[in-house]
Amino acid sequence: MKNRIFNLFMCAAVVAAFSLSSCENDNNQVDSIDLGNTERKITVAGALMGTNPGDGNGGTMVYGVSLEDAKNPEKSINVYDDGFHVRSQRTARLQSSEDGNTLFNIAYTGPNGGEFSRYTVNGGNNFAEEDVKVNISAYATASPRWLKLFDGDQTGIAVNLSNVTVTTEADGVTYKHTRGRSTVLSLHLQDVLINTYKQYEIPFSQTEEALGHYISRLDGVVLNKAKNKLIIGVGKGKHNPATGTADNTDYTKISAKSVVVDYPSLENPTVISSTVSVGNTNGYRSFNAFLAEDGNIYQATQRDNGGSRILRIDQNNQYDNSYNFNLDTALGITGTYVDAWRYAGDGIAYILYTHDNADDQGFVARVNLNTKTATLVEGIPYDADLDFSQYQGFVVNGDEVFIAVTPVGKDGNIYILNSKTGTVTKGAKLVNKPGNHYIGIF
Repeated sequence: MKNRIFNLFMCAAVVAAFSLSSCENDNNQVDSIDLGNTERKITVAGALMGTNPGDGNGGTMVYGVSLEDAKNPEKSINVYDDGFHVRSQRTARLQSSEDGNTLFNIAYTGPNGGEFSRYTVNGGNNFAEEDVKVNISAYATASPRWLKLFDGDQTGIAVNLSNVTVTTEADGVTYKHTRGRSTVLSLHLQDVLINTYKQYEIPFSQTEEALGHYISRLDGVVLNKAKNKLIIGVGKGKHNPATGTADNTDYTKISAKSVVVDYPSLENPTVISSTVSVGNTNGYRSFNAFLAEDGNIYQATQRDNGGSRILRIDQNNQYDNSYNFNLDTALGITGTYVDAWRYAGDGIAYILYTHDNADDQGFVARVNLNTKTATLVEGIPYDADLDFSQYQGFVVNGDEVFIAVTPVGKDGNIYILNSKTGTVTKGAKLVNKPGNHYIGIF
């Protein structure tokens, strides 16, 4: 009898709670929290010191944990003592499958530079390398920059800029232009083969080239909504036309640019230009542009006048110059520099950045791309030795964004940022070693 009464009471309580929850959703627009794939695997990556503390040039270590353990502040992860050494002479460029079960790597420089490898993530230091490899160094050199498209783990795109050459006019003296050979290569991640690749010289305008401007780096590839164009970020260099050597003067920068190519053919490269930015758009070790739900692409800038910006590329694959999100203005600081960032959904993103007079110290901001606002994320310890300049990996799982926060040579933690509520939760401890730092969650 007691059990029946208790069960009736519990049923009534559940109904009441459900009704209250429904009222909250109706009246206060309180949405449920999406915890994503609770079975997802997490790979933690750390960069080994080479010559100088924090340079990451000694290679890359990885360690696999469950989502539950990644969230548990009582857990300790020591990737340097207990982890697996991923093949790469310098810092590996890593990508993971959407469920975290597979880790993809292209070795960066060294005897294996350009070699693509695929690992099954079994937990701990058990990364089972699959007996499938392809080496793209013959096309994209031994130091390609690559990213995985958001296409269901099907495609990786590697890009490279090589053989930068100064060309003179017919007289052999007068400067004409500087150009390099641009390579764009499509890699099938499941069949482990090269889909196609293209190489071309991509010019700036005749006026810009006459002044010595040229493409110095490509990176930060993103696929548009129609899935028929790739947008590739551009780093710009400049030679002094009088000498044909690097221009170290205080020259006037030209507009921020991207290269657009047809997809999947990779043909017909064209250059698009922004009128609101003069920065670079290639990023460094991580994604630098994202497709949002509104169909537009949002792209960060670096080395911009007046601090980094977020630019918008519309569905016509052109810069929307009516959109100008200046991070200096939004954060109330100067000289903002985006080291890495990740779009989390519904207009919300998280940016890892530094700024003027910060001595390269890293910070985390939550930004709203729709309202063009940004706030410093509280609840993260901002140590003077926290440096995100080589940061690579974020995991977005439902509403939660996982990042690794460790100052160079000091212990830190995984932090879980809820993109919907803005809350910050401390996760597993990350045990460090002198000169090393953790560079991502995958």
